[in-house]
Amino acid sequence: MTLVQAYTHEAGVRNLERELANVMRKVARQVAEGRKRKTVVDNKKLLEFLGPPRFEYGELEAEDQTGAATGLVVTEVGGDVVAVEVTKMEGREDFILTGQLGDVMKESARAALSWIRSNENRLGIEREVFEKNTLHIHVPAGAIPKDGPSAGITMATAMVSALTGIPVRKDVAMTGEITLRGRVLPIGGLKSKILAAHLSGARIVILPRKNEKDLRDIPEEIRKQIKLILVDSMDQVLDAALRRKPKALVMKAPSGGGSAKKDEATVPAPPPGFPADQPPAIATGH
Repeated sequence: MTLVQAYTHEAGVRNLERELANVMRKVARQVAEGRKRKTVVDNKKLLEFLGPPRFEYGELEAEDQTGAATGLVVTEVGGDVVAVEVTKMEGREDFILTGQLGDVMKESARAALSWIRSNENRLGIEREVFEKNTLHIHVPAGAIPKDGPSAGITMATAMVSALTGIPVRKDVAMTGEITLRGRVLPIGGLKSKILAAHLSGARIVILPRKNEKDLRDIPEEIRKQIKLILVDSMDQVLDAALRRKPKALVMKAPSGGGSAKKDEATVPAPPPGFPADQPPAIATGH
């Protein structure tokens, strides 16, 4: 596993064959020189024979983070995990996107922000926050171009976390496209993404409910080790990803008329189009 992950980065096995041959030649040389009669090639021996690891795969956060969520992507060499980072800064300007994002990914970020702003009261976010602050969204690594809609719910979750101060669970990875109404649409490359989540150590993967039909392609042993949560809406995504629910704000009209006042209250009923009454499904391997 270490040889594949740390020393090859390809869709096929050509480089893997080369690295295996390289290891075998070095073992054969030691035998020919009389230094070894038997060699067990472990991780320490790989480091000796092949040098420092050449490639690194994405990893989960070491602890819960505020303003950071883990997404799942598909590259030309397979699935991988990627962090989406969001920070809130003073100063009013259009929000900032960095990390070599393509047009589709930029549109997903704007759709996510629009959903958040249209549901600011339910999410416990004061309107003044948007009027006085700028959001900076960054998707490392900055040298690698990225595009596609499947990071939509990841960016939305990271933004809600940054705006509310509620941490995102460190053991959660997610994938799904977001709409302006907060619906979660299906994505492609599900098998590669879940395999990447498993390798990274994720315990929970959030994915669109409409991708349930693709779960039959996931090996049974992996499905038993990861909790797969199927969702239809961003409400369900936030319930599974955040450490606690946002405390909603509601508009109360004071007696005798006058302007409305925001007070903390229980979460009001979601607007039309939000299937919040339908709990997220949990798919298991049993």
